[in-house]
Amino acid sequence: MANMDPYKVLEEARPMLDAVLAQAGLVAPGEPLDLDSLRAPFSQWLQAQTVGREDLGFFVGLVGAFISQYLLDTADASVQVDGERIKVRVPFAGGTERQFDPYAAASSLILNKASVADFLASVCA
Repeated sequence: MANMDPYKVLEEARPMLDAVLAQAGLVAPGEPLDLDSLRAPFSQWLQAQTVGREDLGFFVGLVGAFISQYLLDTADASVQVDGERIKVRVPFAGGTERQFDPYAAASSLILNKASVADFLASVCA
C-alpha cells in the first residue's frame, strides 16, 4: 500500500469490500457482510482470478482489507497504524498475541496463489 495514507486505507476498507464483493457476485448489493461465511467463497474467487502486474495493487488492497476486516469481525483483533504501516493484532488466551501487516500478507498470498481461507485459519489457530 505504498504512497497511501494508512488511515484512509482503513476508513475505505469496509465500503470497498461491500462494493467489490457485490460486483463479484459473492453477496447481494446492500446485504450486510458476513465475512466468516465469505471466507471460503472469497478465497476461491480470488484464486480463480488472473492478477496482472497492473492489477496487483488493487488486489493487495482488496485482500488486505478482507484480512483486516475478517479478523476484526471474528477474532477480536485490533487494527493499528504504525508509522506508514497497518498492523493487525490478534489476541490469544493467556495474553499472547500475533501481530502482522495484513497488506504484506495479502501481497504474498496473491503472488503465491495461496488460499486466503487457509491463511486466516492458521492466523486464528
